[in-house]
Amino acid sequence: MSSVALTFLFLGMLVGLITIPFGLPGIAILFLAVVLYAIGTHFDGAIDFHLLLVFAVLTVIAETADNWLMLVGARKFGASKAAVWLSMLGGILGAVLLGPPLALVFNLLGPFVGAFLGAVLVVVLYEYSKNRQWLEALRAGWGTVLGRMAGIVLKMVIGVAMVGCVIWSALRSGDY
Repeated sequence: MSSVALTFLFLGMLVGLITIPFGLPGIAILFLAVVLYAIGTHFDGAIDFHLLLVFAVLTVIAETADNWLMLVGARKFGASKAAVWLSMLGGILGAVLLGPPLALVFNLLGPFVGAFLGAVLVVVLYEYSKNRQWLEALRAGWGTVLGRMAGIVLKMVIGVAMVGCVIWSALRSGDY
């Protein structure tokens, strides 16, 4: 059971890491693989309860990182507080309204591309309607893009660190 469980653990972690750059919840997938492994081995394998608890905290941080870093990026590049909060709404509306048509082009990634575009468009349009300055509005939109990218990078770093911890723990426990 242990080698089969370990194989599924590493496949799940690989899928999790691969999905992160596409805006999918890769860290949650990775965490689910770790949880299933821990339960499958009755916490006697490479994953103990304490490591699982640390991974739960890291998962919450990582899965929310792209949102709060998008807000920080937009704010740093001049978006107003209202535009920052509207970017969250724009992301939801973009996923719902733009997602289905974009799915024709981007397949399953349509809603995620729609969410990204919705957030950026709302910031740009709101800032333009407020100040009538395209350059400032586009700058705030660019901050949204940079913040989102920073969130994806942070998620990748956390994901790779989690995988590294699992590998180290598996080698240390002799469960490989």
